[in-house]
Amino acid sequence: MAIDRTTGLEADETTPTGAAAPDTAPLLPMMSIVPPPAGWTDAMTGTDGPRYWDRLLLSETARIRRYKRSATVVLVEFAGLDRLAWQWGQDVGERTLLVVARALAAEIRPSDHIARIETVRFGVLLTETSEIEAINFVERARSTCERELSVASELVTVGFGWASPPPKQGLRDALAIAERRLAAELAAS
Repeated sequence: MAIDRTTGLEADETTPTGAAAPDTAPLLPMMSIVPPPAGWTDAMTGTDGPRYWDRLLLSETARIRRYKRSATVVLVEFAGLDRLAWQWGQDVGERTLLVVARALAAEIRPSDHIARIETVRFGVLLTETSEIEAINFVERARSTCERELSVASELVTVGFGWASPPPKQGLRDALAIAERRLAAELAAS
């Protein structure tokens, strides 16, 4: 393969030889810069993976329905990580994900769960936590993430969405609400 002199990347079908520099051309999909998680664990961050997350949502939905207990899902997403990786390299993007995963893990209790569920998205399950109680976690985690991202704060923003299941519904329904809140927050930033 030929090396593109403007980006230093190997040319392929998604980056034709002679492509413009990242600040003047559309960015490549994030998956080509930082690999997405796969399977039960995420080797990059050391968190659980998307398969574990899916299984966890099923089992926790059964638990909260049977025992009438509370739980809240939190989605954490990083906008601009692709730009950071373009400017500073893939290893910086990967290290940023690792730093944020560690920061989020430091804010959860032993009974809670964190998983990297997409390329730039983490899911957190807060057991025995109402939606209102989850706001405390969200604000602590937001503060910790922003502090850890201080060097890259011009390029990367963090968004949060959270929700508890509505009555007689499950965590998948809460996930849809959290998704809408996350999208609104990222759109506003």
